[in-house]
Amino acid sequence: MIEPNHLFVYGTLRAESAHPMAHRLRVAAKLLGRGHAPGLLYDLGTYAAAIFAPDQRYRVIGDVFTLGPNPRLLADLDKYEGVTGVEDADDMFQRIVIEVALDRGGSVEAWVYGLKQAPRARLIGSGDFIADRRLRKPRALHP
Repeated sequence: MIEPNHLFVYGTLRAESAHPMAHRLRVAAKLLGRGHAPGLLYDLGTYAAAIFAPDQRYRVIGDVFTLGPNPRLLADLDKYEGVTGVEDADDMFQRIVIEVALDRGGSVEAWVYGLKQAPRARLIGSGDFIADRRLRKPRALHP
């Protein structure tokens, strides 16, 4: 299998996120644009998690990054996501390859961190973690 040269992110790693790992990703990779993939997005409090399935009618919205030649970036992201790569480990997430439709047209194969099993958590029906956060925690308006 040829490893993809793209990464799809849908939560704290999105380009708009202020999280330090999102900053690390923006510096080490190039933002290709927004995209979406069939799946279910869940609110786990301070972060989002998703299960991807090609036949799912819901969509997970996120950003697609083109990865550079630095293999350390994926290793750092695996650590951040708690992915050990050990088959029988109790990792919550796994790094898998999915097809992501780009908002500007076309699609790419991309790595994504997906849940191994469905959580007992609130489903984000819009599929957009950033938009959901803005609705649930609006900033005060300044006169």
